Amino acid sequence: MKVRRRAQLFSLMSVCTVLTATSCAAGGSSASGTTLDQAGCDKITGGAAAGASTSLKQPSGGGQSLHVQQASLETGLPKATARSKTISFVGGAYTGTTEAYWKDLAGKFEAANPGYKVNIRIIDWNNIDQQVSTMIQTKQYPDVLNQNKFSGWAANGLLQPIDSLVSPTVGNDFIPSFKENSYYQGSQYGLPLIASTRALFYNKDIFAKVGISKPPATWAELVSSAQKIKAAGYTGYGLPLGGEENQGEWSLWMWSNGGDWKSDDKWSVNSERNVQSLNFLSCLANVYKVTQPNPGQTNRTDGVFRPFANGQTGMIMGASFAPSLFKQWNSTVNYGIAPIPVNNGTKPFTLGVQDYLVSFKNPGNTEAVSKFLNFFYQTDNYVRFLTSQGFLPTTQTASTALKDDPNFAPYLDLLPIAKFYPSTDPSFPKAQGTLEAQLGTALTPGADTKSVLDQIQSAATQGNGG
Repeated sequence: MKVRRRAQLFSLMSVCTVLTATSCAAGGSSASGTTLDQAGCDKITGGAAAGASTSLKQPSGGGQSLHVQQASLETGLPKATARSKTISFVGGAYTGTTEAYWKDLAGKFEAANPGYKVNIRIIDWNNIDQQVSTMIQTKQYPDVLNQNKFSGWAANGLLQPIDSLVSPTVGNDFIPSFKENSYYQGSQYGLPLIASTRALFYNKDIFAKVGISKPPATWAELVSSAQKIKAAGYTGYGLPLGGEENQGEWSLWMWSNGGDWKSDDKWSVNSERNVQSLNFLSCLANVYKVTQPNPGQTNRTDGVFRPFANGQTGMIMGASFAPSLFKQWNSTVNYGIAPIPVNNGTKPFTLGVQDYLVSFKNPGNTEAVSKFLNFFYQTDNYVRFLTSQGFLPTTQTASTALKDDPNFAPYLDLLPIAKFYPSTDPSFPKAQGTLEAQLGTALTPGADTKSVLDQIQSAATQGNGG
């Protein structure tokens, strides 16, 4: 599906402090537990900023995943033996065709390497964390794992370093920023698998119907546009803060307000700037009422992407893999793509998401794992994976191969301004898990947003990478 991207950002509007106490109507809650009202919410998008902007240094690493296909709940995997020629592969289901791709690749690999075998197991992304944790706890380590994190396992000495697994030709082909985000304490343990970026997706037909001439460039413009769309009978903005990858949605709003996961290499999840951002999301849901019902319990794929594809929603934070989903759903939505709206004079950015392939230290599996990984990263095999799943490449040869493809070119242009999750920090998985479980509760009317971020901050500072 051909898409077009806006070439430049519109002028920015200044913003304000985190809300002070007000007497008001029912809505969300401020950092002090005070209820948010219309005037307080308007301050966020029309006054001075809360707190100081955190460091603009890019966090490292990250992952995202699309959750579609459900897999078996069994956790047993065949164990590798000395000099084993049979390996196990566990990965997440990005689309309904993910399993078919890996099984087809395994068949091609086995045909090219007689005597070797790859057992493929694909798991829904809503369940993969729990099931992989069970595998690790019972020491049934997969030989190759596709996940959105790696540093905790590296810290615990469970992973093989990458230089023992892939040829120099493969190792030197990765885009430098993605390769850099695959290191732990000086050694590379993750192989960059896929990348994606984020942008504002907007329904052109709805915009025309309600008289909006251009996509919003600031938070204030987004609120105004969403209110017009809501008044016409549509969802103004689709906000997914349920447990499915809500760290992606949160990062976009946090970064667009000048906040960050860390400041000067210290966790800053509960900073004043981040509390203000979460208050704003509560304003969207509970004061402006421009989102779908219960955004705190809404997952991204079925709860936001699908309604947008069905023409029911005016705006969402879309992803570079979304067009492949729209095509899979036979959607005819007429949409455009624009930069992410910002607040507090924040510089243009996008979320750069990266998933990895890692290999656990099962006895005797290095040779077979190495053969399989080098086979996968052959340009034709890797490009076929990217085009079938709708993700951006992490290698330079694949980027060259796809630079003229209209489904990829607009997003490749965004990679230079990408910011990443701090996934090279072993504490990030703990912070992410707590955020996935707790962030949505902040949108309950009357909830104390700061206390929710305090919980995530505590998890980050106490996390051990397990």
